[in-house]
Amino acid sequence: MEPSTEPPALLVRAWRAWRHRGSKYAWHKAMRRTLGRWPGLKRRMVYADPREYWTLRGGLDYFREQEGQETRAMRAEWVARRIGRYRPASVLEIGCGYGKLIRALRGHLDVPIVGVDFSPTQLEMARVYLDGVDGVDLALASGMRLPFADNSFDLVVTSAVILHNAPPLAEAIRREVVRVAGRFAAHNEDIDVTYNRYGYDTAAWYHDRGIALAEVGPIPSAPYESQFCVAELWRP
Repeated sequence: MEPSTEPPALLVRAWRAWRHRGSKYAWHKAMRRTLGRWPGLKRRMVYADPREYWTLRGGLDYFREQEGQETRAMRAEWVARRIGRYRPASVLEIGCGYGKLIRALRGHLDVPIVGVDFSPTQLEMARVYLDGVDGVDLALASGMRLPFADNSFDLVVTSAVILHNAPPLAEAIRREVVRVAGRFAAHNEDIDVTYNRYGYDTAAWYHDRGIALAEVGPIPSAPYESQFCVAELWRP
């Protein structure tokens, strides 16, 4: 049998990445693919700057990858349904990505929803994905310094956002959540540790500060060690 002359799939993907997104993106993608056996090195080389990571990774490729995973859709729907039970008057999602949870939330809530993300490529994809979804505003902003006044939203939610940040940054995000949330703070955050997940017990963070929890527990169908919690802030 003659050897195949078809280029390896990995090389084809690398060429397409370079052609459509440039050399920096292609190198970043190659590092993500090849450093899986060395999580410590991968964290230092690929994930030292979360904003750069998600700006490079975000976009159409990431959208297709995520939309091809049934468990992702199941998780977003489950979280949206749980949040819907609290009947918030308004919702802010910090780190909205391309808008998967926002679209799911719209199926359960007819209230103003705002999504912010610090990745321009993720936000660009969100504007396409959420085109035609009414009552949704999107803005480029970091969860560590939100452009909103205190108690601006009835409920603030993060979904796989805090876990990607080193402790000082994670602490800043949590404090901003509490600052801008009026009644509830909801979190879907995995607690296991990998090259790009620090793993935090968000429920314990609220408990240590004397903030009551309306609920806390794992998320069904989650592939990782998950935690969903809702803190009751109950500000007038």
